[in-house]
Amino acid sequence: MLTIKVERVNDFHSWRVDVIELARRTAHRSWFFYLSEEQGVQEIAYRAWLLRNGTDCVLVDTGPPLDEAHRRGLRDVVRLDVALSRLGVGLGQIRDVVLTHLHWDHAASADLFPHARFYIQRKEIEFFRGPAHDHPVTARFFSHRKMLSELLESGRVEPVDGKHVLRDGLNLVQVGGHTPGSQIVAVRTSEGLAVITGDAIPLNRNYTDLIPNGILVSVPEAVAALRTVRALQPTEIYTGHDVEPNLRLPR
Repeated sequence: MLTIKVERVNDFHSWRVDVIELARRTAHRSWFFYLSEEQGVQEIAYRAWLLRNGTDCVLVDTGPPLDEAHRRGLRDVVRLDVALSRLGVGLGQIRDVVLTHLHWDHAASADLFPHARFYIQRKEIEFFRGPAHDHPVTARFFSHRKMLSELLESGRVEPVDGKHVLRDGLNLVQVGGHTPGSQIVAVRTSEGLAVITGDAIPLNRNYTDLIPNGILVSVPEAVAALRTVRALQPTEIYTGHDVEPNLRLPR
């Protein structure tokens, strides 16, 4: 069982999570609940997450680029640099970017950060470089392949193997399931432990009802990812696409 010890900390050693909404869309509900929903639609949000500790800024995911967002029918689209500026943060202040996985809506705006260092699970890199683009059923989840391929060869990517301590109070953990190298981010805040789940847990109901994502490469790993997050006993989670920005949990 994975455990991350959370102790009472002062503000200097705790992080703040800012949720950045970048777009909305109405999607098929069955995409998000494995073998549980056959029809109907689900309103979803597209997001990135800004983690701040004093002047230290870490970005989790980059959201979709404008061209791909419009091509796929997203609405209320906001470019990430504009959204960050509304929070008083310039692109140059982001030195580290964590990508939960390499799907278009989480990674394809990476070129906005030409000087940042990126943290990606090694299994996700291998998945991207492998046959994932050879069949439409998996290729549909990627875009801007040339840009991301160049990023992976740039020397600015830190491959992560399993668990990685990025900062004090900021941990990356591979869970797989949705993609082979999907990772979550465990964040120590003043309220306790928060977990940014990416698409390992796309909607709040996936967590509360223990239902795997409908888009996955491994059912056992997707179920294990849900159990991994539960075992951490977080005070709140930030799922990949729920319209509610976070889910607060009883202590």
